Amino acid sequence: MKIRYDNEIDAIYFDLKDIPSYDSDEIKDGVIVDYDKEDNIVGIEVLDFKNKVLLGLTIDDLPFPEQDKLTASQYFNFPVTA
Repeated sequence: MKIRYDNEIDAIYFDLKDIPSYDSDEIKDGVIVDYDKEDNIVGIEVLDFKNKVLLGLTIDDLPFPEQDKLTASQYFNFPVTA
């Protein structure tokens, strides 16, 4: 899994498979899931990421395969600054 975070727009992309996406679906506001031709999840993008985490978004709210949850979960634990 590759993870890219853009601090300027506060967006994170979890690239689960190294293959191009064929289709996308916004499963909730600002959460986009990319699929391959066989409808397997190949990526997950979260816009306004830090704010969503502060409001309660967790790793369990996203359709991560079990083998990727531990790696992805570390990005949901950042220090909160006032």
